[in-house]
Order: sequence, then C-alpha cells, then structure tokens
Amino acid sequence: MSGLSKKQFISLELLVCALVIFSTISLDYEKRNDDKDDMQIDRIQGELSLLTSSTMKSLGLDDFRPGAIVQINLSAESIIATDCATCDTNPLGVRLNGEVIVSNLQPISAGGNVRIEGVLNVTHLQEYDGPNFVVREWLTIDWDLDEFSKTMNVFIEHQPAKWSVDHRYDASLVAYDGIEKSRTGPVVYVENLLQKSVNVYGCLPNTMNCDGVNREEINLSTTLKKSQQPTDVNIPTKWKKIDGINPDSNQTKNLGNTKQLLEIADPIENHNPWCLSETQNIDSMQSWNVSGENPSSIHPMGLWLTSLGMPSSSFTSSYGVWTEVDSGDLGCGAYSKNGKLVLAISQI
Repeated sequence: MSGLSKKQFISLELLVCALVIFSTISLDYEKRNDDKDDMQIDRIQGELSLLTSSTMKSLGLDDFRPGAIVQINLSAESIIATDCATCDTNPLGVRLNGEVIVSNLQPISAGGNVRIEGVLNVTHLQEYDGPNFVVREWLTIDWDLDEFSKTMNVFIEHQPAKWSVDHRYDASLVAYDGIEKSRTGPVVYVENLLQKSVNVYGCLPNTMNCDGVNREEINLSTTLKKSQQPTDVNIPTKWKKIDGINPDSNQTKNLGNTKQLLEIADPIENHNPWCLSETQNIDSMQSWNVSGENPSSIHPMGLWLTSLGMPSSSFTSSYGVWTEVDSGDLGCGAYSKNGKLVLAISQI
C-alpha cells in the first residue's frame, strides 16, 4: 500500500454507503416480484469500474487517474439490538462483512499502481416508530487495513421521524422487457435472476456516455435466502454528553473537514460536546454556530439513492451548534439543537 496517503484512502468509505443501500434495493425489489416468501440478503458480490474522472471523484479518488477497479465479496445478515435502554422499540438492521479490494490505483503525482486489500465490517441499525417511521439510526464502518485501519461511527436522531415504507422505489424504476430501469439520474438496471438473486448494473453518478450496456461501470449481485431470525447484537456506539472539561487547546483536527457538511458560521465558546461513552481525556475542543439561513441536507447513506431520486437516510440542518473534541487519535463531532443531540460522528 505504499504511495497511498490517509487522505486518499478515507474517501473509500463512501463505498460502504452504496453497499447498504444496494442491499435495501435488492430486498425491496424481491418483495415486489415474489410476495410468497420474506427474503433477506445472503451475499453481495461484484465489481465497480471507475473509468472517468467524474466517477473517480464520486468516490473521492481525485488524486488518482481513472481506471480503478473495486471488487466486493461480502456476506450479510439481519440483526436486532435488544440492549438500547433509551429505545422504545428494538432497532433492526443489517450487518455486512467480507473482503473489498481496490486495484489499479495510479497516483497522478507518482508512478506505479496501488492495490488495497482489506476486511470490511458494516453495521446499520434503525429504530422504528410504528411500521413506517424511523426515529434513530446507527452506522458503524470498520476497515481492517493495517496502518490504514479505521473505525467510523454515525448516529442520527430524526426530528421529525423519517418516513420509510416498503416499495418506496416503485416511482424511480420502470419495467422494460422483464428488467427494471431507473427513470432519472444515471442509468441503472435491476434484474431478478434465477435462484433468488438480484443483479444491479449500469452507470455510476456524474458520468457521461454511459448507457449501462455498451459501457458498464457497476455490476453487483446479491444472493437472497429465506428470512431467518435476526442475530442479537449490541448497539454499536453509546454517546455521552461531556461536562466540566477545559482542554488546553481550542484547535481540533481529528475529524478533518467533516464540519463542512454543515453550514457552519462563526466559532463560539458555547460548547455542547458529545463523544463515545468510553472516552477519557479530552485534548482539544472547538464549536461553531450552524446557520439556518440556507439549511444543509446531509445524506450519510445516500451516495446512490440520491442520484436515483430515491429517498434515503438524511436530515436537514438548521440553527444549532456543531462541537468537535479530540481525544488522542479519536475525533468526535456533535450537531445539537437546543442542547439535544441530532447528529454525532466519530472516527479513529
């Protein structure tokens, strides 16, 4: 992995969002084509070809020449969390685990090829209020890649609850000769194969001259199986408000440019810090006002759904406070409104 900086590597995490979304699309498609059995994802396999500068940029690989190949081989299982003391219902979700290989990475500023091999673990949980509304979400991304190993956690409190129902992709896909095709955005085909398998192929966002047939940039398949009892897991992260701290520094760095997701305004001294429950010493802390004049919409799970015009996990920031704290190599960021936590992000 020589020649690959941490800055270049971090953006590959966007791929995880696409995988979770893809598993949801596959299940929803199967429900509409076979109502007899409830199904769940068994495996996700396939390849992405990043053939243009725009597709490289869509995954944050701006510093490499076009032509990178992403190979995916993941298992999936349904999960349930029964240890959430503040939840009204047990959160449900999916856990992905397996190998991701990114090859043919050619740095623009240097010669040679870079190849990344690693193990990827993803946990995504949602707490529902009734059958159609999501009130909280947890996303954990864990890369095991030697010196590039990294863990990221995201928590969202939906205010108000997010509408989420089955068959929500009907309006974005149109049937054509036994295959469904996206109405808007990049060309994406969804096909029901034999032996309970769903194939999605076509084009990545922000591409030109791609029709998904003569030139194909994405080809992912899921193998489905009959639903099984979900595996009991723990809530991946527990967050706590940090009180009574006075760190030596007011310059945070561990979250990088994460704050740019929000429309931040002037730095302030009115801090509202939150971090993982096991956090000990705080080295630095910094806060900003979040302006509500031009609210920012954040889609941590929406890399592909947004481009297809489909709903996804998201929320819109308005007036509030964004506070960051650093503790060793750990960085925590919290967006709060009237003192209540709405969005929290950590990475180490």
